[in-house]
Amino acid sequence: MKLKEGFSGTLSPEVTKRETEHRAIARRIAGEGIVLLSNDGVLPLSAGTRIALCGAGARHTIPGGTGSGEVNCRPVVSVYQGLKDAGIDIADIAWLDALDEAYEKQRAEWIKAVQAERTPGDFDSFWKALAAHPRPNPAGSGIPLEKDTEVAVYVISRIAGEGADRHPVKGDYLLSDTEEEQLKQLCEAYKKVIVILNVGGVIDLGFMDRCPVSALVLMSQAGMDGGNALADVLTGKVNPSGRLSETWAMRYEDYPCAMEFSHMNGNLLEEKYREGIRVGYRWFDASGIKPRYPYGFGLSYTAFERKGEGLEEKDGRFTARIRVANTGARAGRDTVLLFAACPEGLRKKERKRLIGYAKTPLVAPGESALLEISFTPVELASWHAGKSTWFLDQGSYYLFFGTDTEHFEHLGTLAVKDAVFGRRLHRICPLHDALPEYTPGAEADSRWAEQLKSLLRDGLPCLPMDDAAAKALDAHTAPAELPAPADPLVEKLTLSEKACLVCGRPRDGAFSFVGDAGQTVPGAAAESTPVLKKYGIPTTILADGPAGIRIERRYEVNPADNTLCQGDRFESMESRIFGTEIRREGMTAYYQFCTAIPTGMCLAQTFDVSALEEIGGVIAREMEEFGVTWWLAPGMNIKRNPLCGRNFEYYSEDPLHAGKTAAAITRGVQAVPGAAVTIKHFACNNQEDNRRGVSAVVSERALREIYLRGFEIAVREAQPHAIMTSYNKINGEHTANSRDLCTVAARQEWGFRGVIMTDWTTTNFEGGSSAAKCIAAGNDWVMPGLEHDIQEIMEAVEETNDQSLDLRDLDASCARLLSLIRKLCL
Repeated sequence: MKLKEGFSGTLSPEVTKRETEHRAIARRIAGEGIVLLSNDGVLPLSAGTRIALCGAGARHTIPGGTGSGEVNCRPVVSVYQGLKDAGIDIADIAWLDALDEAYEKQRAEWIKAVQAERTPGDFDSFWKALAAHPRPNPAGSGIPLEKDTEVAVYVISRIAGEGADRHPVKGDYLLSDTEEEQLKQLCEAYKKVIVILNVGGVIDLGFMDRCPVSALVLMSQAGMDGGNALADVLTGKVNPSGRLSETWAMRYEDYPCAMEFSHMNGNLLEEKYREGIRVGYRWFDASGIKPRYPYGFGLSYTAFERKGEGLEEKDGRFTARIRVANTGARAGRDTVLLFAACPEGLRKKERKRLIGYAKTPLVAPGESALLEISFTPVELASWHAGKSTWFLDQGSYYLFFGTDTEHFEHLGTLAVKDAVFGRRLHRICPLHDALPEYTPGAEADSRWAEQLKSLLRDGLPCLPMDDAAAKALDAHTAPAELPAPADPLVEKLTLSEKACLVCGRPRDGAFSFVGDAGQTVPGAAAESTPVLKKYGIPTTILADGPAGIRIERRYEVNPADNTLCQGDRFESMESRIFGTEIRREGMTAYYQFCTAIPTGMCLAQTFDVSALEEIGGVIAREMEEFGVTWWLAPGMNIKRNPLCGRNFEYYSEDPLHAGKTAAAITRGVQAVPGAAVTIKHFACNNQEDNRRGVSAVVSERALREIYLRGFEIAVREAQPHAIMTSYNKINGEHTANSRDLCTVAARQEWGFRGVIMTDWTTTNFEGGSSAAKCIAAGNDWVMPGLEHDIQEIMEAVEETNDQSLDLRDLDASCARLLSLIRKLCL
């Protein structure tokens, strides 16, 4: 896209046509991501139903998490407002008014506490102060007692975010004492109680065993129009079709490594991935632990019947056909998941794995839709560390289709006569110490064998897979054919200009931080260097995500000299976080209102590829409007543990689901010329406490099959223009300095053709990564740009410090950056 000149945004604060259109899209897609978990018939609510409404999220509904995933949008539509506008009669206004008063009081105290603990001029201390003082979430006191209604709606809200993990304590993972008491009182006072979960991750649902709740709805954090989307579902305007993208356990201790995760064992230096490949539903399957709600679970207001209609192979690609019939009384949509149970031979496998999924269009009562789910043998392959390649064991590969990981039936079988191996690949990110991993014992294996036997049906298709598998693995493991990085301008650049190019744009030599380093578009996260403008290379803008474009909602310009009123950087950041606006006399105001879309959790729960591509288009059009080139999203790390502070912006516990979700959004964004995504955080950014220093100790098999697989799918299917490395280490090496990740895996194996950038201020920060080593590894961009990074790279090339950097590596990074900037902007 052609970059805008002058100031971005508009001079009018009025709502634009674009805003209205994008809100409507975000609302519709949020409705698809809402999951109905329990319903005794109370839902949907009839028009004019009178309800008692209470709970922290009723009026203070949370649209998303905190940190870089937060969007400075227009006011959020609350649950209260959404229900009121939908014609629901809300009886308990006095209770809600009292809650508002308590909220404002706690908010003032929160702001004082954060300001008191942060050090002026020190971003990291501000971040730690925010993590230490969660945003206020008052529960109110007592409950509203209304005599003229039998229905109560109770909204449970939680907020988490970047920089800190959650805790399995009351008021966080567990209900607070006040919430427990209120829910108990509601169930005693009202015949029907509907609980709404306005949360960004899993919480304990033990209250379902203690209270006679009539309906449970996972609203998630559904963006700025979440209240309207929820009302659409509760009133039946939208038939719920969302499905869980992670397993909800009976109790926290049921998750793998529950007591070792992050802060739980007091060790924030190493995180040992002892569960190996058994993450999420793979763990529950292997351990025989029954979850409360399995991966893929979700109810509807109608009923569906599903029937397998065949399995065929064409040109090495297999297609499963499932017919879905609506046998209920309402039109609705259904999602079918396709699983494979792989044989155990050279390596033990998970009980089953997701290999594909599809969602029907809206199906009317009495009608049906045929779903076709295609996959290749690559989806069935496992990693063999000893032979350093992908392979398929000999034996039978049983295919199952169903609604979730506990409800499925046999579709057919694929057979392999002899084990099939791909080409030998490089070993990456090796373990330095032994890592004992959990494996099911003989008793668990015996139970699974009996279950599997009971699931198998005679007379279903059985297709040979040997030839298709051999060709697929050979192609999958073939070296990527990428041209050597080249751009004619590289030879003309001085060493100083090259170092500036790969280091973003330092802000006047000062320390830069998240959401502040951008100078052309106020509130942007960073921008590329302006030193190459004399060569016709423009400055490009990078803005945060992944719940929308994160830039300043309002900023000011001095009309006397037409300059931006930057003011104090921390004052500006505080105004954004605390929701206050800085207004100066005589200044001209500009407005940049962006759409806060549903969080990654909610988007993934749609299981709808076309909807995700559409939401990508929303992002791209706003990037174009405000002059943003790089969107620092999608965030696609695996939901390894429910306490991770950033799970709200991640997609799934399953790598195929995460990868295909990210690929769809990538296609939607990059379909608009000049718009680039940045998939992140590469890789194993599965905890937030000590995220800059923790080392993920993980086997190569788990790394490749679980934590890198989603990134690989996104690269191979959608070719994102950028990847962002993570803060953490993997087996002792910073990801930003890992040639195994940036060059061997991403480029040489997967064929990634874009640029790789660091996360913000990764380098030389509390023992962080090295700027010179980033470039040597193939991590092209050190962001957002620090003067000492530029100096370190120059000295490493000249070998005047303790490092050495081959000029050819620096030239390659420059060439990749220049070529992509030309493609996007010229």
